[in-house]
Amino acid sequence: MKRLLLLLILSNFYLIQVKAQEVEIGLKAGMNVSTLGRAELGFMSRVAYHIGGTAEFITTPFFSLQTELMYSLQGAAVDRSQNIYLNYHYLNIPLLAKAYFYEDASFEIGVQYGRLIEAVNENYLGSQQDQINKNDFAVAFGLAYKLNEKINFGIRYNLGISNTADRNIIYEQRHTNRVLQISIGYIF
Repeated sequence: MKRLLLLLILSNFYLIQVKAQEVEIGLKAGMNVSTLGRAELGFMSRVAYHIGGTAEFITTPFFSLQTELMYSLQGAAVDRSQNIYLNYHYLNIPLLAKAYFYEDASFEIGVQYGRLIEAVNENYLGSQQDQINKNDFAVAFGLAYKLNEKINFGIRYNLGISNTADRNIIYEQRHTNRVLQISIGYIF
């Protein structure tokens, strides 16, 4: 299954590159505001960060496809007063369709695959690696704006569709990643 997923991702990169008129490669970083579910389950939002590389394949002046490879610290706060946080370290690969609606402003929508690198409960139970689902899938949507040829800004919401808990261990509820990202990017 993993080989098939990798093959599909690589073949999509090839097909996108063949049809693209221009490719823009860059770096981006920014702030995450994430949680694992509703506040009544005891989760509060936490602030963290993301950093990685981007490639935008421009097919027309009004449409492009963008993919990224991002390291993202996600999770939730359980008790801020005692510094109890769920820290989930992911390697995320979003694939987004971008529609430019006003000069250099675009709306983006797509899917995201995330692979859990590490899961740690800070000041709580230690490592939680064996209790967390290693694969995470999300729907991503947001807005982006190119300030000039080199600098761009974006705001995106990643709505998780995968249960992060390998088993329903807490309250027998689904816990999905919900991440608001605000980023700045640089195009080479």
